[in-house]
Amino acid sequence: MWLRYTLWLAAPVLQSLLAILMLRRGLQKRFRFFFVYTLFAIVAEPTKFALFHPDRNTWVYFWTSWGSEAIYAILGFLAIYEVFGDVFENFHHFGWFKLLLPITAAIMLGIAILIPIVHHAIDTEPLLEGIFALQVAVRCLQLGVFFLIFLLARFFDMDYRQYAFGIAAGFGIAAAGILLSTLVRTGGGLKFLIFFQYVQGMTYCTAVTVWLASFVRPEPDDPFRDFRHLFTPELFVEQLQRYKQEVRGIFKP
Repeated sequence: MWLRYTLWLAAPVLQSLLAILMLRRGLQKRFRFFFVYTLFAIVAEPTKFALFHPDRNTWVYFWTSWGSEAIYAILGFLAIYEVFGDVFENFHHFGWFKLLLPITAAIMLGIAILIPIVHHAIDTEPLLEGIFALQVAVRCLQLGVFFLIFLLARFFDMDYRQYAFGIAAGFGIAAAGILLSTLVRTGGGLKFLIFFQYVQGMTYCTAVTVWLASFVRPEPDDPFRDFRHLFTPELFVEQLQRYKQEVRGIFKP
């Protein structure tokens, strides 16, 4: 249990340092939802730890734990949506760009609906099965937005050293780990409960480490932030043609 306790308490300690860094750099206003998410984690995890009893699983702990997960999910999605707006604030004058996020969300929700149908839960009560299904849906949404951010950034040759990309990467790591552990737990039953607990803890600590590492260094200037006129339809077509040539070059013998 010592490893689980260490992972459990390490995250809020690291997030306390993260909150201090954000305040020192004045980023609490630029990334409001991520800052609120961080503050909530600093309070929620020690509270859950204080209520946890290894010999018995009380209803107070059960509802506190899963209630906090629901709040995490809402704040996490708002934070990554906020990051999406920060990275691509100069693209919103494109009509096609406004459709990317809803289309991505619809695709990932479709996948999340299919997962419980083809991946039946084992050793899971109906209430917990519903909670796991919501967990899968939220993590699928977060992963979809994460991949959309990095694919668009790759397409437009953006600088990955921006703070927003560090936030997105952390949420991507956490969402992937939580989704994987949830699918293993529901598909394999209680015999994978330890895997479920430890993988979630390790991936979340990794995500917090990525966030902390991103905010430690000064952010490089974004050369595109104040140049909306650079993002024209002609530039988009030019970029598209360039990537098509790169793809053809990969598959040529």
